[in-house]
Amino acid sequence: MGIGNRLRALLKGRAAPPTRPAVDLTADLPYAEYVQEEVEHYAGVKVTENLREGGDQDTAAWHHYWARVGEVVHRSPYWPMAAFLEREYGQRGRPVRVLSLGSGYCGRELDLARELRVPHRIVCTDLNPGLFEEARFRARREGLQVEFRVADLNYLTLETQQYDFVLARAVLHHVVNLEHLLGQIAGSLAPGGVLHVVDVVGRNRRLLWEDSERFVNALLTALPDSVTGGHGVEANECGGMEGVRQEVVLPLLREAFEPLYEHRHGAFMRFICTNPRLASRLNPGDPTRRPYLDLLIEIDDAAVRHGLLRPLELWGVYRPSSLHG
Repeated sequence: MGIGNRLRALLKGRAAPPTRPAVDLTADLPYAEYVQEEVEHYAGVKVTENLREGGDQDTAAWHHYWARVGEVVHRSPYWPMAAFLEREYGQRGRPVRVLSLGSGYCGRELDLARELRVPHRIVCTDLNPGLFEEARFRARREGLQVEFRVADLNYLTLETQQYDFVLARAVLHHVVNLEHLLGQIAGSLAPGGVLHVVDVVGRNRRLLWEDSERFVNALLTALPDSVTGGHGVEANECGGMEGVRQEVVLPLLREAFEPLYEHRHGAFMRFICTNPRLASRLNPGDPTRRPYLDLLIEIDDAAVRHGLLRPLELWGVYRPSSLHG
């Protein structure tokens, strides 16, 4: 069975008919191959017990870095997420309506459903229905108000003014038809609704910018070899839809939306904390190594704050622009 036929068989009967965007940027790409690659890659990714992406994304150093980020973003009025949703939308006389885009394994969405203490409906979407299976089983077993839908975000059509909260976590950098998707999201938000984005916004296909790569490798060279093992970082070119248009995620986001809260961070820490060799050597559980990890985090943060290096990571909350129409 050819790639196109396998893809059609995969999605048959499970997804709404796609809508062709006004400008379809996938038309000039081997899109069926990209989709197949995406489906096969994420089907083979290790998943943690709480249904998060495992492997390189599950190191102690990476969790420590995100705990440091959390010290900043969790002071915003948009956290904890369940408390924000209850406060802002829980008194509207109807369930709080949440849409998650590119939900993957749906662990965070299940946690949100467990935490909410007001009526709600959470809709998870992903290109690959196989990623839902364990989450679907747990949702049924626990009686959680979570639905699962297959959707290709490049051709997504959403009902207008339907959702209070749209969550796009680590997904926009995989989308080719970004203009179409962002327009659909803006139109789908009910009055007062917001979009929450956690994503990467670096160089297309590579993420790490060359100046940041030179900087971090010089910095690692300055640390003792006993700590780094002489290892550095290297950003490789990616294929398929990985980082396909991530350089324009933030500019396009700001065209269609207004930021209510935006934290840009992480010029190079992702490439340290997800590097198996460096992450194991910078384990925060080791009191002799944690100071070096914290030093790298603080240097990264200072370089971003002072405009010396471009941030790769975005944590933001947005409302549709008054000019978006």
